[in-house]
Amino acid sequence: MLALMGVFATPGFAGDAVKLDQLIRSADDALEKKEYEKAQKLYTSVLEQDPQNWRVMFSLAGIKFDTQQYEASRQLVTKILAMPVANGRNVNVYYPDSSTGEPAELVDEIVLPPQRTKNNMRNYLDIKSNVPIPHYRLYFKKSGKMELVPQSVVRIEYDGVLRRAYEEVQVFSLQVDRALVAKGGSAGTSEVVKIKGGCFQMGNKEGTPLEKPVHEVCLKDFDMDKFEVTQAQYQVVMDDNPSQRIGADRPVEHMTWYEADRYCSKVGRRLPTEAEWEYAARGNTTTHFYWGNTVKGKEANFCDKNCTLNIRVASIDDGYTTTSPVGKFPANPFGLHDMAGNVSEWVSDWWDPNYYRYSPKDNPQGPRPLDHKIIRGGGWNNTAGFVRTSNRAGFWPDFRSDGLGFRCASK
Repeated sequence: MLALMGVFATPGFAGDAVKLDQLIRSADDALEKKEYEKAQKLYTSVLEQDPQNWRVMFSLAGIKFDTQQYEASRQLVTKILAMPVANGRNVNVYYPDSSTGEPAELVDEIVLPPQRTKNNMRNYLDIKSNVPIPHYRLYFKKSGKMELVPQSVVRIEYDGVLRRAYEEVQVFSLQVDRALVAKGGSAGTSEVVKIKGGCFQMGNKEGTPLEKPVHEVCLKDFDMDKFEVTQAQYQVVMDDNPSQRIGADRPVEHMTWYEADRYCSKVGRRLPTEAEWEYAARGNTTTHFYWGNTVKGKEANFCDKNCTLNIRVASIDDGYTTTSPVGKFPANPFGLHDMAGNVSEWVSDWWDPNYYRYSPKDNPQGPRPLDHKIIRGGGWNNTAGFVRTSNRAGFWPDFRSDGLGFRCASK
């Protein structure tokens, strides 16, 4: 985490720069000694005087994280990420007798004595002490001069969060998200629905050419996860969470086919075949969707009026901007949830657009290995047409999308 050096006050701060600097340094010292309670009190005191000090927020967020106060850490991180990103190292320098800042470029945040380095670039004050000297090296734009200015007599303002710090906060934010996912939601094995095998008409004569010809397929008994695999479940097994739409009980997404396949294998299961997936999704129905032929918005999660994509259906409101927690929409006739919408789902088959023309009748396993894997079901980032039961598409197996997840079937 970034070290807090000197007073980095925010626009509008009117406190005593010297006292604030002392508070920050005392807090830093307590943090280094892992005196979390003391450091937390000191940082909180700073924020009471300077509530937009992102550096102090970041250190305090770290303390909250280390003491397992993940929700509080998330709130602080969210505030920082909502701030503008500074343009380079441009700052305004405020002296005690002036309310107008002087535009400058911060060259060095702190200047050290020569004993600390062998560098001879005159970037250091020539004194005998080995103690860091609290000076800023600043290039003042109006005068065109480089000056060393004592930190104790000035305060500086960035025009936002430093880019390198902002990126560090983004990385830390993912750690917080993972901790929240691990803390909340169910990490147990998904409920399983046992599905009795049978024969059905696979495809759709009114669909796209990829859904034709309609052909009979007969399957033996199998079982399938009642819900899409959640982030909590995935994280506890894989020690990772690639998702972009974070939530313990939301579907895990943004993983490759290989990662989905590896997860199912680790829990003693497998990805369903495309034929099993469509049979299970239909639930013995023959309509475009397993609830009928039209969509009103309460049956599945797709790109509705809340969705920010330009394909949204503005006349329908399904209640979610992106993914929803699994199981928030009605189950299909077999008792399976989200077989339409929320996230598209990887299946085991390789993709051949002509496979329906030569697919075997009994328990088809898909074509020989090719370049793409099949996804089914459509997601929050698709139109209603894509969540039709028979709709199919193929993508590279290492493709990632925040609208693509999976569920497992019986071994």
